[in-house]
Amino acid sequence: MSLLKTRIVRLNLYFGIMLLTGAAVCLAVGLPFMRTWFYSFAWWSFILALDGLNHRRCGTSVFFASVPEFLFTAFISVPAWLIFELFNLRLKNWSYLSLPSGLAIRWAGYFIAFASVIPALKELALFFHSFFKRKIRLFGSLRVTPALLNISLGIGILILLLPLIFPRLFFPLVWLGFIFLLEPLNYRRQRPSLLKDLETGGTTRLLSWMSAGLAAGIVWELFNFWAGAHWEYHISYLDFGRIFQMPLFGYGGFVPFALEIWAIDVFLRSFYGSVRQKIVLKLAFWIGLFAFDLIGFYLIDRITVVW
Repeated sequence: MSLLKTRIVRLNLYFGIMLLTGAAVCLAVGLPFMRTWFYSFAWWSFILALDGLNHRRCGTSVFFASVPEFLFTAFISVPAWLIFELFNLRLKNWSYLSLPSGLAIRWAGYFIAFASVIPALKELALFFHSFFKRKIRLFGSLRVTPALLNISLGIGILILLLPLIFPRLFFPLVWLGFIFLLEPLNYRRQRPSLLKDLETGGTTRLLSWMSAGLAAGIVWELFNFWAGAHWEYHISYLDFGRIFQMPLFGYGGFVPFALEIWAIDVFLRSFYGSVRQKIVLKLAFWIGLFAFDLIGFYLIDRITVVW
């Protein structure tokens, strides 16, 4: 990284803090624009500040290490989150309120907000990684066998079906299923895998992403609580002890959710890597994701948004 680029990255910490402070001030004085856009403005400011902090602590930057890679991460973050939005069409665990009435600006808002999910978790995971550099053994090395991979796949399918069949009872399982479903697939394709880490006794990535999930959940709910355009939860049980909008027990769900996002990110990258040298398939990949985004936005408008 060039000296100029390094200086810019280090300044990101201050730029991010200034933008976040400015957004908070504009919200406090009741600026209509900021009431609508506070959540996205705050999150991207937070990501920018954290990127600068990570460069200072870890000597690397998620954003400036590779801008094209960062943009790819932001783009696939949208369909990654929309998977959970599609589950919510059945679960009805949250709804969106006070969104802009104009379709173009509302859908742009969806894209900008959802694009922050994976970048935010990666920045936070990198931050916590610096605290878990020394190998911490929570338990002995895991022996990964074909039978274990098949059992994990079966469990993943089952616990993703149960919330769809019995949503009021099994809705929490949606925050676990993709770990069991995708980790075996990533392992078999010899991609980065938490199972592979555990097989070699490594826990750094696991602990970093679990910590990132909990931290992201707290910040997500903090920003959402103050935003004009926001979401609210509708939980069938354990709906008590709310901190901001989220019931207390719900914060535990952010921990496995981060591991799911890790697995989904690796899976999508693996799939894209297998088609990127084939022009037609590469084009189909991008068109397919874009179409998936539009369908997801349309369904959110129809079912999840409270008008």
